[in-house]
Formats: sequence, C-alpha cells, structure tokens
Amino acid sequence: MSDRNVAQKTRWLSPRSRVSETRDGKLHVVLEMPGVRKEDLDVRIENNELSIVGRRQAPPEGNYVLRERPAGDYMRTYTLDETVDHSKIDAVLEKGILTVALDLKEQVKPRNIQVRGE
Repeated sequence: MSDRNVAQKTRWLSPRSRVSETRDGKLHVVLEMPGVRKEDLDVRIENNELSIVGRRQAPPEGNYVLRERPAGDYMRTYTLDETVDHSKIDAVLEKGILTVALDLKEQVKPRNIQVRGE
C-alpha cells in the first residue's frame, strides 16, 4: 500500500482554534481538544510549520442515545514566519484546551519610544 492510499483513508478531525497576539509579544494558539490526553498529543515545529496532532480514544461501547464527539485523529498545521522565535515555545493542555505560546523575536516585539525635547 502506498503512502498516498494511506493519506486518502485517514480522516482528520480539525479542532476549533483561535490565534492571537498578546501585548507582551507572544502568539497564543488555542485549540479545543476535549477528550484528548497529553500522552496522545504531538506538538512540533518543523520547516517553519507548527504541527499539532492528537488522538481522541474511542469511548467504551454502550447504547448511546446521542454521541457528538467522534473518536479519531486531530491535526492542525500553521505556517510560521520569520518573526517567531522557535526556541521559546510552551504548550499546556488543561480541561480539553491546548494552549501553545510562541515568543516573537525581540526585533518585532512592540516597544515604546521615549520622546525627547521640550
């Protein structure tokens, strides 16, 4: 079986996300990943791409009346530009919310300029 066939058969779930820049010069990528354990997450930067892959395990079998959270694999990829400092990254998973904080390089962080004169 070729890689192409495997890729076609994989169904990726796409978690809801939010990307924001804070005043202290960080980018925050926040993803909703309910039911995903930290052991089932892979967060990495490779070739200027932030890749987040996770797996939600199937719940125990049962006679469900309604089940809206499918089991499966999550994947999101974000392309990073040269303003992100790849050496300063932090990822935290709490209550089904994954927050990845990325620092911006010093030269692109906002700073106040002191005005001289009268």
